[in-house]
Amino acid sequence: MGKRRTDEDYYIESKRYREEVLQIADTLKNNPLRFTITNVITMDMEITKSDLKTVVSKNTQDNRFNAFKNKLAQDIRGFIEKATYEGWREVIPGKHPETAYFAYFSRKFGTKAYLCVRRIKNTGLFKPYAIIDQKTFDTEIDNLRK
Repeated sequence: MGKRRTDEDYYIESKRYREEVLQIADTLKNNPLRFTITNVITMDMEITKSDLKTVVSKNTQDNRFNAFKNKLAQDIRGFIEKATYEGWREVIPGKHPETAYFAYFSRKFGTKAYLCVRRIKNTGLFKPYAIIDQKTFDTEIDNLRK
């Protein structure tokens, strides 16, 4: 029987996955990943070094979820391809002036994770912003629209 993982184990795993994402991010410097994907809505996606750094920098209090989130951040396109579209919400007034709205996609792997992408006003491009847990999603869905 395997050793039960501790919070410290998940913390270490979270850091390792974060480093792997940052290595992927380095390959996008001056060369963003661009693709068009349809999952209920059609999105011209752009993923830059900065976008990946933002996603892996948004941590919860749960190291297990952080490890999970950082692993998912290694393949944003794959996440969206297999995700359920949850809807979109307007930007909170005064926050993120460059963002037209946020769209949410979910995947379940024992626990549910939500990818939050933002649509940039001046370019129309969609960019990954965060991978959040159920608790965080529940606080943001009051004004979610399909």
